[in-house]
Amino acid sequence: MKKTTTLAIIAGAAAAIPAYFLVSKRIRKKQSPPSTTWSEALTKETILNEPLSENLPPVSMSTTESAHPDKPSKTTSAEVTPVSESEPQKSTYPGLIAPNGRILYNFKDENNLIFCEETQLSKRLIQLENSINIRDIGGYTGIDGRKIKWRKVIRSEELAHLSDKDVDYFSALRLKHVFDFRNESKSKRQADRLPKNTEYHLLPIFSSADMELDHQDFTQPGVIDAFMRHIYKIQTEDRAQCFAEVLKYLTEPSEYPILYHCTNGKDRTGFMTYLILSILGVNEEVILSDYTLTNLTFDESFNLLGNIMSEELGIENYHLWEFYGVKPEWLKISMNYVNTNFGSVETYLMEKTDLREKDFKKIRENLLAK
Repeated sequence: MKKTTTLAIIAGAAAAIPAYFLVSKRIRKKQSPPSTTWSEALTKETILNEPLSENLPPVSMSTTESAHPDKPSKTTSAEVTPVSESEPQKSTYPGLIAPNGRILYNFKDENNLIFCEETQLSKRLIQLENSINIRDIGGYTGIDGRKIKWRKVIRSEELAHLSDKDVDYFSALRLKHVFDFRNESKSKRQADRLPKNTEYHLLPIFSSADMELDHQDFTQPGVIDAFMRHIYKIQTEDRAQCFAEVLKYLTEPSEYPILYHCTNGKDRTGFMTYLILSILGVNEEVILSDYTLTNLTFDESFNLLGNIMSEELGIENYHLWEFYGVKPEWLKISMNYVNTNFGSVETYLMEKTDLREKDFKKIRENLLAK
């Protein structure tokens, strides 16, 4: 196993992004549709291609949300329920059993894919030509029952693969800032494609020294899970100031919309989302629900990237299975650390960064509807 290849792969759970998009269409044609995808989470009704406000570009989708329609919330939290399936779930491996008999983790069971009444997939998913995991964090209920504004803050996978039309979408949105949590070498190898008026910011969260990869054997059960728990611990305990740099821009009403991303848009991006939604007063159960929506993309991410990584590492792709989803327990590592040691995200940030209460007040003023 080449250490340089491993470092690139593990740091973002996927290093071979260019190759991924070169072969993605071919792989899609060969494989049957994955289960519980974006489209299966929506109904077959057509969404009218109307923007969320007069100043926003439309998002083209073919279906609307069925199980979780838009409903006004009367409280500051939403009821959270597990995903419900009407028929037995299909998977990349039948019965979630690997070729060697190993039981694979089910990222789409009721404990790992959670919808709530504010999930609102028809508005939340930004489905472009070349994207898997781009979502709006708007629509959730925050402090005093106020809703988070739409198309102000977007969480995403890396943007190196965007088509011209995808770039045009963000141009029409007048995207002001993009924050990239990948390391410098990866950001150069797979540079984001952005509108000319969008300002790019590189904020590396991890270094190679953080990864501790010298003796990792990813063919052994539990190794990837332990690794993921390790990086959540690092980003929560030691990297707060990096995430605070994004929050500073949210204090200025003229700096919206913003987008932040890592490689797959799930771990570093997931922690950033937790911080923002917590500041806005969103219930932790709802935050966990939003976090698990990444698992809707699991099959596509695994089928495309897992096969490429398998060839590079020289091991069967099922050994890499757990890199492509999120477990609520991973984000709970961050939540438990913050709650136990600081009591709130605001206190955590004030003790770990240069942010102050006045900054949180400005963020709420900018992002919560009146």
